[in-house]
Amino acid sequence: LTPAFLMQSPRLLALAANAILVCTIGFVASSEARVETGPARWQPVTAWAPPAWFPEDGADALWDLEALDADAAPSESRPRIRARAAFLADLDSGEVLYTHDADGLYPVASLTKLVSSLALASAQPDLEQELCVTPDLWPTRSGARSKFVTGSCHEGWEYLGAAMVKSDNRGAFGLAPLSGLSYDDFLFRMHEVSSELGLAYPRWSDPSGLEDDNLASARDMAKAVVAVAAHPMLSITATADSWSIERERGSQRLGTTNRLAHRYETLAAKTGYTDTARWCFATVVRTSSGRRFVATVLGSRTKQSRFSDVTQMIDWAEAQDR
Repeated sequence: LTPAFLMQSPRLLALAANAILVCTIGFVASSEARVETGPARWQPVTAWAPPAWFPEDGADALWDLEALDADAAPSESRPRIRARAAFLADLDSGEVLYTHDADGLYPVASLTKLVSSLALASAQPDLEQELCVTPDLWPTRSGARSKFVTGSCHEGWEYLGAAMVKSDNRGAFGLAPLSGLSYDDFLFRMHEVSSELGLAYPRWSDPSGLEDDNLASARDMAKAVVAVAAHPMLSITATADSWSIERERGSQRLGTTNRLAHRYETLAAKTGYTDTARWCFATVVRTSSGRRFVATVLGSRTKQSRFSDVTQMIDWAEAQDR
């Protein structure tokens, strides 16, 4: 492939960039600690396989990722959405149903926590271990809120649950020490995991998504949320309506930020917001018809419109078969 040809195809250019990342990872890692990053993205899809760290009882569902690189099926109509980017696929049929700038690179805010949770899971952590909150766990952006107080100690499950259910930023920053990795090594592992799962061109700068340098596409985040839904440990937190953490005065319940939790059977969900990223949402659901959809919207205009954008896409998809 010539450079001129690649420049005419942003998708192929992104795949080539991802392959360079894979090669870089393999070169930097030592022979004792090398992580198998999988094949370059332009090799046949049949060469891909779930990474070795992914639990066997969830690996079968991870094969759904293979179909998500396809183009959207032709349609005479389109759903009315207001997001900057969107992606919708039927996981049962393996069809990509709708895309809107699905491969454009955007800030994804707290959808980043999907990938940081997968990086944690790849380390096979003991979530019953206790971790005490230190100043090092303070989010990178001032004003970011958290339910975790400096000096308090919590089990790993509390950090993971708070990060995924309530989008707690200190909870997300706690995932790195829970993994046994340094902060920088954890960010590196997030890139490795992204490559192993076939994400095309994400960039991660912190585990919570507060920084606007956390960039990915709607298609990438669809893959990430499907992987979370397939993972037996992560799906517990990604489907919960609430989560509890222990505080000085007793247990505190944290409610989910997912406003579609009671509309569909949620198999995984994550919300996100920053001023730059605007309102984001990624989810895997099963509707009353029994169909499983993965949907992602990035940069919706309002807090509510990210949810209405997703319901518009799913309602549109189901109406096509009537």
